[in-house]
Amino acid sequence: MLQYLIKVTNNSLSTVLVMSLLLAVLFRAEPTEKKTYLRWGWALGFAAALIYAVLKRNTGFAVREYYDLGALLPSIVASFCFLCILWWIFWGNNKVYRLTLHFFILCVVATWTAYCLPDLLLYPFEFAVGMDTIFNTDFMYKVIGYVLGLLVLFLIGLAYFFAASSEKLPLLGLKSILALEVLVMGAFQSLTVAQILLGRNLIPRYKWLMGPVMWFLPRVNGFMYALMGLALILSLILFARLRSMPPTGENPAQLRKAKTGARRQKRFGGVVLTGLLFSLLVLTVGQSYANRTVELSPPVELLATEGRIIIPLENVNDGKLYRFMYKTSDGTEVRYIVIRKSDVAYGVGLDACDVCGATGYYQRKDQVICILCDVVMNISTIGFAGGCNPVPLKYVIESGSLVIETSALEAEKRRFR
Repeated sequence: MLQYLIKVTNNSLSTVLVMSLLLAVLFRAEPTEKKTYLRWGWALGFAAALIYAVLKRNTGFAVREYYDLGALLPSIVASFCFLCILWWIFWGNNKVYRLTLHFFILCVVATWTAYCLPDLLLYPFEFAVGMDTIFNTDFMYKVIGYVLGLLVLFLIGLAYFFAASSEKLPLLGLKSILALEVLVMGAFQSLTVAQILLGRNLIPRYKWLMGPVMWFLPRVNGFMYALMGLALILSLILFARLRSMPPTGENPAQLRKAKTGARRQKRFGGVVLTGLLFSLLVLTVGQSYANRTVELSPPVELLATEGRIIIPLENVNDGKLYRFMYKTSDGTEVRYIVIRKSDVAYGVGLDACDVCGATGYYQRKDQVICILCDVVMNISTIGFAGGCNPVPLKYVIESGSLVIETSALEAEKRRFR
């Protein structure tokens, strides 16, 4: 249950917060304007996410990194343009500028939705993996965690929208917080794009780029905490203004209506604070608890015979991840991993990847996890290049043994120095 509660929260909380505040600002700034562009943005984003999810489930050529590039690069450009004209257009009444703003909002909403939604559509297909039947407690807990995560996000988004829509909050302040949230979102998306480009070797690995990317990867949740902090600040400002500006009315009926409205806004602010606290506990205490069993066994050194390392299959046939080590001619200790994927296939690779270096991996049930960035990989993908996957290592099966040439390990020793 906790695993999917964390996944849903981690995947969508940022988008929910920024999208809710964007809607509140639009409804405050243009209360009578038809917002057809929002519906088009959601429809386009949903269509793109649905197409990707269907291709991912039924074909082998849907690559998530390339899909993310297609969603994030337009999103970064549209967000930048949106920020540039955000202040100008709301203070003017020029139709051309207004249409321009609506176009960029459509692009932003479409790309945010397209980036966020695929995982939410695909998670349910993971629930029954490895199960003989869905009628068991493990399957039920996964469903509960997934639904609970969606429910919490829905309540946070709804309450944040109504809290930010309060007339007690100045529109200028709302736009300032929205601009900061879009900047934080853009920084996170830029880091993700850089990680994909470097991991896929689509750009040279400049030191000035690798350094910041490597520094931010283990701290990527900081972007989400920044967005949560901005939502917290907005809620506290709402409470302060409700306290300093008591309800008034020209007659008892209007006064009662004003008091009712103030109580409602306090409740929305309270729901936002409660939801943020719950999400913070899920992302910190919950994640720490879920990952508490990470204990790496030391690599086993295997000696080579005539330039070949021979591993009997019976020693690695139980589906567990095995970590071995080979000492090269100059004394470098090269670690590599072996895991059985099926009756006829094995995942063999270095205990290192192109993005995170020689930080290594560990196994959690039917998944392999990168220690540095906590990226989760399905065991069936081990042995294939790309992203945060272990660097593949060539091997052959001979006479019931898995054979690796030491020359392949010698060629990769630079990664472990």
